[in-house]
Amino acid sequence: MSDKIFSSLDMIMTGQILKNNIKKCGYTVREIQKLLNLSCPQPIYRWMRGRTMPSLDNLYMLSSILGVHMEDLLLPKQDEVWLLQWDENNQESRRLKAYEQQREQSFYK
Repeated sequence: MSDKIFSSLDMIMTGQILKNNIKKCGYTVREIQKLLNLSCPQPIYRWMRGRTMPSLDNLYMLSSILGVHMEDLLLPKQDEVWLLQWDENNQESRRLKAYEQQREQSFYK
């Protein structure tokens, strides 16, 4: 048996990442709906709220549309990032900012 610790995805923060990337690229939910061939926009709203996750196929298409790697659209649960912002846990944007700062620091090491 392996000593590796595996983590699941943080659905709420992943939804925030999707929402931020869609907005940053200038797309509307309706435009994403059409590009993904979805019959209605509700799945996209559910992804952005962290209630559900896109299918692997939709995630792949989203990464192409948004011009990022699939992994950059997903955020694993990370207790150390959560603890960095203990007083601000209810404010998702602050937690996301802490994650991005940690990611940049590990990139430049």
